[in-house]
Amino acid sequence: MAKRNKFSFMFAVVFIVLALVTAACSGNSNSTVNNGSKNNAEGETDKPQKNVTLTYSIWDKIQQPAMEAIAKEFTAENPNIKIKVEVIPWGDYWTKMSAAAPAGTLPDVFWMHGGQFVKYATGNFLEPITSKVQAGEIDLNNYAADLASIYTLNGENYGVPKDFDTIGLAYNKELFDQANIPYPDDTWDYAKLAEVAKQLSQPDKGIYGFGAKLDTQTGYWNDMLANGGSILSSDLSKSGYDDPASIEALKARYQMILDGASPTHQQMTDTEATEMFKSGRLAMIFDGSWRISDIDSSEIIKDKWDWAKLPSGKVKRGNIINGLGNVMSAKGKNKEEAWLFLKFLGSQKAAEITAEMGAAIPAFNGTQDAWLSSRPHLNLKIFTEQVADAIPYPSGSKSYPVWFAKEPEIMSQAWGGAISVEDAAKKIAEMMNQAIAETK
Repeated sequence: MAKRNKFSFMFAVVFIVLALVTAACSGNSNSTVNNGSKNNAEGETDKPQKNVTLTYSIWDKIQQPAMEAIAKEFTAENPNIKIKVEVIPWGDYWTKMSAAAPAGTLPDVFWMHGGQFVKYATGNFLEPITSKVQAGEIDLNNYAADLASIYTLNGENYGVPKDFDTIGLAYNKELFDQANIPYPDDTWDYAKLAEVAKQLSQPDKGIYGFGAKLDTQTGYWNDMLANGGSILSSDLSKSGYDDPASIEALKARYQMILDGASPTHQQMTDTEATEMFKSGRLAMIFDGSWRISDIDSSEIIKDKWDWAKLPSGKVKRGNIINGLGNVMSAKGKNKEEAWLFLKFLGSQKAAEITAEMGAAIPAFNGTQDAWLSSRPHLNLKIFTEQVADAIPYPSGSKSYPVWFAKEPEIMSQAWGGAISVEDAAKKIAEMMNQAIAETK
């Protein structure tokens, strides 16, 4: 009996020890899964383990390599999340997004423009990120010029700033050298621009001094501002197109076509003005910083062109600043993974890739220098230097999508010679004011 009791006692001890070991192992396992808050507090991030592929939609093929490089870097850090970069040309982008939004099939993450933001935010098509901002997961103070405010509505944050852009004067050095005319510099005003454009024009050879294109952001909005006019009043309540200073600036641009210093509206409709510049047929053109890679890829003018600041007007040097944002769909099936990618797109690392590849001027503070040095043969500093002269792209109202869609329909009548520039400007002002009143 004593032997049996001793054996039973030893068996009981072994059983208890095994039970304790099992319990300890079970406890460790549970802590790995459930104590995410502790890990996060120590600076570690719990990453979703399911394998997913997110769609990231953009509209600029020129920036595609940089966006794919960013996606590759993100996947290297998050192997379970693959990114498909989808490029939809600007002309089709918003048509597709407008159809996808109500259908609940928007891309997981996509580019947003200030002019379209209100429509998508008020339609509840975008996922708010306010809670992420308040939790400190992302700091919107990291971005230049209060760009995050562009994608804020009624106190809710929706977008992470991607980049910003301003407008410059691109010029063909070879055409200037052939005419023995000094390159544009900071002393230039609009009178000088018109004078030199005439001198450089050779219509019989299909060469023109300046592309007086019908365009807003990269065209006459800058002229209107420089001349003391406005696009909208400061409170966005009234159009500035019927301001005499605005009308004078519009007339001056159109006069360059009449003087033969610029191609006609039809010529620039048949062949876009930037393409004419790339082919050596335009000596000068206003264009945005986002077109740098595109222009510099032209073998015809490569190493034969550069940038200067926009000319000064009667009142100041006008310019438009805008910034794109990255947003995520409110109906996405993989929101946790989409947020991780959206946050990475807003990181310093993503901004550095954007800068180093020369894709755009990154919004993240302190990363612009890499962009400035990405093409040392070009005077890129004019874009950052002109930020002080620039006003925000005038899209911060519900009326913008309405009047902006109708504006070119009216202005094209003037550029085509069907009505006077003054009549067109006044019609646009009336249309804009009506749109503003109806969308209050």
